[in-house]
Amino acid sequence: MIKGDNMEDKKDIIEFEDLFKEEIKERNKPPRPEERYNYIKGIFTYIIVMFFLAGLVMVWLRKIPGTQKIYQKDEMVLEYLIEDLSGLTLMDTATFEQYEDDYLGYVKSIGTYGTLSVVYHTSNPYIEDILLIKDANDELVFNPVNLEAILSDGEDRLAYWDAEKTIAITLYQHDEQVLPPTYLVSPDYMIEDQGVGLTYFWSAFAQFILMGVALAFLFLFLKNDIVYDFKEIKLIRNQWFMIIATGYLYIILGNIASNLISMLLSSALNFPPSEAANQLAIIRALNSNGVIFMILAAVIIGPIVEELVFRKSIFGLIKNDTVAVIVSALLFGAIHLTQESSVVEALVNGISYFVMGAIFGYIYVKNKRNIYAPIAVHMVVNLISVIAIFFM
Repeated sequence: MIKGDNMEDKKDIIEFEDLFKEEIKERNKPPRPEERYNYIKGIFTYIIVMFFLAGLVMVWLRKIPGTQKIYQKDEMVLEYLIEDLSGLTLMDTATFEQYEDDYLGYVKSIGTYGTLSVVYHTSNPYIEDILLIKDANDELVFNPVNLEAILSDGEDRLAYWDAEKTIAITLYQHDEQVLPPTYLVSPDYMIEDQGVGLTYFWSAFAQFILMGVALAFLFLFLKNDIVYDFKEIKLIRNQWFMIIATGYLYIILGNIASNLISMLLSSALNFPPSEAANQLAIIRALNSNGVIFMILAAVIIGPIVEELVFRKSIFGLIKNDTVAVIVSALLFGAIHLTQESSVVEALVNGISYFVMGAIFGYIYVKNKRNIYAPIAVHMVVNLISVIAIFFM
């Protein structure tokens, strides 16, 4: 009898909890604005802060002593080289050793040619086939014969990395270097001036501040949606692990697909894949003394801001889920590729951003347009990427 009473009590509690949940859902229906101005204001705020205000902040910072770094011409050659997978340069060995630690992981010397170091992009997949050869002990050593073929000004000059002759070997130099007379550099790759830019500390700090400003305005405009979604997600808090784990699995599968698409585009467009400019900037900032600001921006503030803009705001303006996923993915990808030098480079190097944007959109839709689901997955993805960069 007591057992039966307990069962009845539990049943009453369960029914009461169900009623309570329904009451919460009814009482806290999304307080959508009568018009869609808040979503529009959120999108325009992001654009204004991350582009126009960012430009003003960068100009202002450059006027503060100690915020900028002057890049000598030798450094400028290396700066160009880290953005060009097909690039190659000769540099005085003693000079290269001065900068080698600063560019570790981006460029490397494969050997010496007289007093000169032969420096290449570390991600160049053709370097071993072209500039290495097996010695008598079956070990790979530098092959000066092929380097001389690259430097040759005759008909037998080696001008391409690949056998199909689609990826040209790009030689870099600055105008004060003394190099072999056959070292022929196109005027486009002859460095004539020093460079000036914000230090990575101040660049990361500025990014952190700008993201913080954007977040403040987005919270102001989208507060009702943010609060409602939070109350909704609390009702399924026991499902958080599966939401994040499943979302991250989608990202892994998306990365596999995007890498395949990138390789196909690379082959079709005759353009070698390399690190996207946006990703390269993040990696270098994470390896600088501005690391704490970059971590906060990339792992915490950035995902919140981007999901509020590219999912909450854009989906708020588009009723059809499929159309919203496509539009948000295209805009998400495009915004991360503004630093690429050409459309072809953006397509080959940035396809992963478009795919990732589509996956975040799918996660958003799958979880009933609750913004906390893509935010959580986005944070985990960026956190794991940051950890991987440190270990690499």
